[in-house]
Amino acid sequence: MTDFSHPPRVLPKPVEPLPIPIENDNEFRIVKTAILSETHVRLEEKFAELERHLHKSLLAQDSETALILLTKGALGLGSSDIHYDVTETEAEIRMRIDGSLATVLRLSRPEYKLLLERLKYKSELKLNITNIPQDGKYRITEVADGHIDVRVSTLPVRTGENVVCRVLDSTKSIPKVEELGFIWTSKRQIDKSLNKKSGMILVTGPTGSGKTTTLYSMMQDLNIPTRKIITLEDPIEYELPGIVQSEVNEKNGYNFHSGLKALMRQDPDIIMIGEIRDLETANTAAQGALTGHLVLSTLHTKSASETLERLLNMGLPPYILSSAIDIIIAQRLVRRLCTHCIETYQADESQNDIIRWMMRDIGIEAVSKAHKRGFKLSRSTGCDRCGYSGYKGRMGIYEVLYVSDTIRAMIRSGASPVEIMAEARKNDLMLMREDGVLKAMRGKTSLEEVFSVID
Repeated sequence: MTDFSHPPRVLPKPVEPLPIPIENDNEFRIVKTAILSETHVRLEEKFAELERHLHKSLLAQDSETALILLTKGALGLGSSDIHYDVTETEAEIRMRIDGSLATVLRLSRPEYKLLLERLKYKSELKLNITNIPQDGKYRITEVADGHIDVRVSTLPVRTGENVVCRVLDSTKSIPKVEELGFIWTSKRQIDKSLNKKSGMILVTGPTGSGKTTTLYSMMQDLNIPTRKIITLEDPIEYELPGIVQSEVNEKNGYNFHSGLKALMRQDPDIIMIGEIRDLETANTAAQGALTGHLVLSTLHTKSASETLERLLNMGLPPYILSSAIDIIIAQRLVRRLCTHCIETYQADESQNDIIRWMMRDIGIEAVSKAHKRGFKLSRSTGCDRCGYSGYKGRMGIYEVLYVSDTIRAMIRSGASPVEIMAEARKNDLMLMREDGVLKAMRGKTSLEEVFSVID
C-alpha cells in the first residue's frame, strides 16, 4: 500500500497581484488579491491514489481502515481540517492546507454513509440522530511517536449531514515564543509581561489565526515546577505535561464563567482561559489578574484597538480594564514562501510605494531614501516540495499593544481606541500590515499574501 505520510502540500496557485494604490496619509487602500484555483496534475495523481485506496477499503466494508487512511493522509499533507460536504449524489472531501481548501476526493452516497457511521461511532456521537448538530472527538494511535486527535462537528443539511474535522497532531512540537516570529520590540514587551506575576495577556484574531498555538507557546515557556498553571478550554486541543487542563461542558452547566470561579479556588499561579465570550467571564478574568494571577486568554477581535472597544462594550468598567490588562497580541497567519523554489525580483512601482509608505509610518524613512531604485522582494515559482503552489507552511504576523502607564490612564479617562493607538504608535507599536510587509521584504512571504489576509 502506498505511504501517504509525507505527500507534497498543494494549494491553489495565486495569480499576479492587482496594483495596490495609496491615496492619503491615514490608510492603505488595499485591493484584494484574486486567487484562482489551479491544481497540478501531480496533485491529482496523489489524490487519485488516496481515493483508490479509500474506495477499496469501503468496498470491503472496512470503514475503520478508510478513516485511518484519510486521517493520516490529512496529517501527511499538513491539513488542519477535513471537510465532508454531502450533495444529493455524492460526498466531496476537502482538506484545508496552509489556510486554503483543496478538493481531495469524492465518495458515493453509500460509501459516505459507511464512513460517516464509523466516524460518528468512533467520536461517541449518536448514530440515530441526524437532525441536530453534534460535537465529539476521536483518536488515531497508528502513528509513530504519538497520536492524532480529531475534533468532530456535524451539521444537518438538506441533503444529509456535513462534517468538519479539526486535526490535532500530538507529534508536532509546540514552538517556543521566540520561534513565533515576533519582531524584537514586540518580543521584548511580551517577555516583560510574561515575567510578571499578575496581569492579563490577550491574544486576538479570527478563527484559525493561530491564537491557541501562541497561548500554548507562552504556557510552555512559563511551565516550571514551582508554578501551578491551570487551563479552562473548549475543547482541550493539546495535552501539556505538568499543566492542569480542564474542559468545559456546556450541556452540564460547566461553562467558562462557572469553571473559572472553581478554577480560582485551586490556588493557581497562572490561568489560561480558552476564550472570553461574555461580561461575566471577562469580569472574573480581570479580577483574577488584579488579585495576583497571570491570566492568559483569547478574544475574537480583528485588532488590538478593537479588543479594548469590545471589552468596554461588554460592560467591563474602564477602571477595572485599565488596571488588569497588560498586553494585547492581535495576529493572523500568512503562508510562507517555499524555500526550495524561491527567487528574488525587483518590486514594481506600486509595491515600492507600499514599502516606502510603511517605512515612513514606522519612522525608518531613511532606509527608503537609500533605496532610490526600489526594493527587492521574493516569490516562489512552485515545485514538487510545495505542490506547485509557491507556499509551504504558515507564519504569524502580529500587532502587539503594550499597555503603558500612559495608556492605562487614557483607558481610565475614557479615551477612544483611536487616541489610544495614536499614543501606542509613539512606543514602538507596529501594525499587522507593517509587520507583514517587513516579513515580505525579508523573503518570508509575499505582499499579495499579506494583503489577502488583512481585513
